[in-house]
Amino acid sequence: MLRSLLTATVCSLTFLCAQTPPPGFAYQMITDNALNLASSMAFAPDGRLFVCERTTGNIRVVQNGALLPGAWATVICANNATSEHGLLGIAIDPAFLLNGYVYVYYTTADELQNRIARLQDVGGVGVGFTILSPNNAIPTGGAVKHSGGRMVFGRDGTLFVGTGDRFVSSTAPSLSSWNGKVLRFEVPNLTIPPSNPFPGSPVFSYGHRNHFGLTVRPDTGDVYQTEVGDLLADEVNRIVSGGNYGWPTYEGSEPFPDPGTVDPIAVYFSPTPDPTGCCFYSGTTYPAAYAGSLFFVEFTDGRVRRLDLDAAGTTVLSQSIFDDLVQAYDIQMGPDGNLWVLHNDSVGPRGADEIGRYVYLAEPNPGIEVMAVSNRVIGGTVTFGMRANFGELVAAWVSMASFSPSIPTPFGPLWVPLDLIVGANLVIFDGRVYFTLSLPNDPIFTGITLYAQGLRFDAVGALASTANFDSIVMW
Repeated sequence: MLRSLLTATVCSLTFLCAQTPPPGFAYQMITDNALNLASSMAFAPDGRLFVCERTTGNIRVVQNGALLPGAWATVICANNATSEHGLLGIAIDPAFLLNGYVYVYYTTADELQNRIARLQDVGGVGVGFTILSPNNAIPTGGAVKHSGGRMVFGRDGTLFVGTGDRFVSSTAPSLSSWNGKVLRFEVPNLTIPPSNPFPGSPVFSYGHRNHFGLTVRPDTGDVYQTEVGDLLADEVNRIVSGGNYGWPTYEGSEPFPDPGTVDPIAVYFSPTPDPTGCCFYSGTTYPAAYAGSLFFVEFTDGRVRRLDLDAAGTTVLSQSIFDDLVQAYDIQMGPDGNLWVLHNDSVGPRGADEIGRYVYLAEPNPGIEVMAVSNRVIGGTVTFGMRANFGELVAAWVSMASFSPSIPTPFGPLWVPLDLIVGANLVIFDGRVYFTLSLPNDPIFTGITLYAQGLRFDAVGALASTANFDSIVMW
């Protein structure tokens, strides 16, 4: 990732990287200069955002639109500002509302191995630090590069973990090594799913060099990854079970068809952007054209890039630059229906100091978003994010049915039957309130759509239903 620092420096000095999202969008800063080399972030179903500081090992929390003082927990890890080591990845358990589990990926203080561990949220504090991966299962070899570390929960509740090749390329194609892989585990104890492609092994895909982004496409459950190449090309990959992604034999696409390896869905040549965090847009507040778009951010150029895929998710139909930052590390879909970015507004050591989000200025108010923040619904949790104004009382309700057409009421169109009231709350922070709902672990609900709508009681006593309703398919 050092190969293009000069480009990023020039970009910063000439102010070419000023935030310029598309017309109708605005960038909102959440916090700046309060994070120490942050590396990754993840939303919990209660609306909190958990952020990793790479070298301090602190896990910070954003709640109600503000960064809380102090650390939720501190992981003892490598403290090397110029390396790619440290506290690198975080994932929230799909059943977080029931068990409070948070999973992390970090480099040990001696910089000799990476580990996967678990903490538990108890009273707003992370406790019960437990190492889950076997000792030396993910060695670093002492190198300062290629640790990987991004984590994401799949739609089936399994945990995917991306590991780097530890700067030893021969580890990537070796099925006996955990390096240079996408690994897949059952939680809470990292057992190996019987459906993994290689019996008795956590390896889900192999032939990877160094990945900094891992995400799940909500409608299909497919896993996508961003990968930084060596000298020639960076990649965006759709990860398939048992797939060989070619490193070190290939970098970028194969020069000739090779049935033994999987080609990237997108390749970026010199100057390469060093892609980092990625996510899919699954909200309803942005214009309809953004639904299902894959976004990723770049370390070198600091860009926020948008890709539109075909229905199969195997072909990029179009792509564009959504915004220009300086150095960017992560992007996540928030339960408020907005994209959140973790970045640095100046060139420096690997790590972010700023969190912001992109809001669409014409988003409905009041409005509602429904999403499975932890990538699972059946046996997991659903988050409802409502937008309103300071001092207003809001409530949300859900049903497994919807009206078509809507039923006129004095408060606005009723789209969703009031089968279950999720909750009521006063809007006092950030113009947003989050409600969460735990769902039973019963396959009878698989494939059923859950609909939600909300109601606002404003300062002068007027009632108004949300201008939109939202839904999610239970799987």
